[in-house]
Amino acid sequence: MQAPETRNSLPTEIGFLAEAGVDLDMLCWAARRARYQGVGADELLIAEGLVTEDFYYRALARRLNCPCLEGHATLAPGFDYRAALRASVARADPSREAFDWVLSPRGRQVAELLAMSGAVRRRIAICPPKKFSALVREAGRRALADDAAYALSRAEPRLSACAPQLRWSNFFFIIVCIGLIAGVMAVWRNVFDIVSLILSSLFYGGIYVRLCATVASSPDPSAPQTRPLRDAELPTYTIIAPMRREAAVAAQFVAALRALDYPAAKLDIKFVIEEDDAETFAALHQAGLAPYMEVVVAPAGAPRTKPRALNVALPLARGELLTIFDAEDRPEPLQLRIAAERFAVSPPNVACLQARIAIDNGHESWLAYFFSISYAALFDVINPGLGELGLPMPLGGTSNHFRTALLRRMIGWDAWNVTEDADLGLRFARFGYEVHAIDAATYEDAPVTLSAWLGQRSRWMKGWMQTLAVFLRTPRAQIRRMGFLPAFAAVCAMASLLAGPLFGPLYSLRLGHDLLFGDLLNPRDMQAIIVSGFSLSVAFFGVLAFILPNVIGMRRRKLKVSPLLILSPIYLLLVSFAAWRALLEWTRHPFVWTKTDHAPRPKEIDRPCPAPY
Repeated sequence: MQAPETRNSLPTEIGFLAEAGVDLDMLCWAARRARYQGVGADELLIAEGLVTEDFYYRALARRLNCPCLEGHATLAPGFDYRAALRASVARADPSREAFDWVLSPRGRQVAELLAMSGAVRRRIAICPPKKFSALVREAGRRALADDAAYALSRAEPRLSACAPQLRWSNFFFIIVCIGLIAGVMAVWRNVFDIVSLILSSLFYGGIYVRLCATVASSPDPSAPQTRPLRDAELPTYTIIAPMRREAAVAAQFVAALRALDYPAAKLDIKFVIEEDDAETFAALHQAGLAPYMEVVVAPAGAPRTKPRALNVALPLARGELLTIFDAEDRPEPLQLRIAAERFAVSPPNVACLQARIAIDNGHESWLAYFFSISYAALFDVINPGLGELGLPMPLGGTSNHFRTALLRRMIGWDAWNVTEDADLGLRFARFGYEVHAIDAATYEDAPVTLSAWLGQRSRWMKGWMQTLAVFLRTPRAQIRRMGFLPAFAAVCAMASLLAGPLFGPLYSLRLGHDLLFGDLLNPRDMQAIIVSGFSLSVAFFGVLAFILPNVIGMRRRKLKVSPLLILSPIYLLLVSFAAWRALLEWTRHPFVWTKTDHAPRPKEIDRPCPAPY
């Protein structure tokens, strides 16, 4: 049996707090709890809200007999903000400050600092971690803003949608689209036959990938056998939450993140907002942020996209693992534990785990109902199937879990791609990494109005166009790195996502015309037989590839069958309209992010947070 804690046996990083008036019993409890969770006792005290960050670091500064920074300090010119954030140490400007170094120690670093000589202590100033982060970000704001926007395009220009040569591919793609439409609508049979064969081949590839993924998917995928991890075995987890004009859902979102079942001392949550978003800033602080939550203000700059905001927060991440949640998300409480346990038994080439995203407001409008069905098909059927087959998986925009070190080696997200999730999923595949699905859900709301739905769907389509254009920029390199089958599957899946909405209605119209008034069922020569066979098989398997994953997804997600399903043709026509709108936006405003507004749910979830000491 372990002996009870005394003042002399307390961990070094909290022992001095007894002299500062903190209750000894609470310090002893914190020491035991910290050992159980495998964290520093100082980190546990602060994360649990038992002492505030400012209180702790003021007491530490008094114990060290050195200043504690409460406001601004001038850092040395040309300092490396990334190195400063990693080491929690920044060099001060010796011509402006009375100290040489600014330190923001945690855990073992505190013990090492307390063991240093008085001569060393006289050269330092102590700064609480959140204030240190703000200080470093402000001093390095230009470099931070530049890296958030251009790090990928500088290091790998051909992998970024920012590259100027991509603009020419926009116009080339438009010309091809116009040519295909002209061919489909042409009265000359040979032109139509050629175009029909091209489209049929394109559709076939996407249909094949979709059906294979559907067949391969299972309610209980063959994931590696996991075991529950003890709190001490769990890694530190960073959550990045990009928020732009999200004041309405801030309180609900904070409550949802508080409800996560994970040790508070191992959580590192960053809310990223824009400089001009005072409403969201105020709403977050009014929501009662937990001590492990931090509001990060992104430096102004272009482009104003979600991936740029994510790139701003990536250098600040302390976690071994990292995930993204959107402001309207309500993740299941065990999701982080499930992901950590899966990563623990996965090989190093598993770069990302995609949780399932489910819609829980499908009853609010017919658009939301169809949205919930498409999400069930994608996240409960197709994505797990792609993971089972080892094929590239375009990520969802939320609830993807990463190994932080690997994500940094991939240079984060492409700030210029408005579907950064799809782009990153294909980039992982390009470099030989795998993405798998996990059986943990995040609930969110679908757009209920046509304008909101159209804006979001058009942005997705525009981003998929960017992603496909980037992917096809170096086809031989893609095949060499990925292998022919994964590269072919990725192209077919992405191309069919675009070609279907763009040309599907016209293709179906011409097919129906030939079925009723032409010789589709009675071909006259070999060319007509080939065209008819392709067209009819595409029609049959295309309908099957559309219906089958939707039906399976509805069953797995327990969605009700509704008379609204008769509106499916109208929904598909709206998807087509969104695709054409996206095509026009891509040529005119390729990097504009169309924001989807969110409203709070009627019922909020909450986890009480203890009052700070």
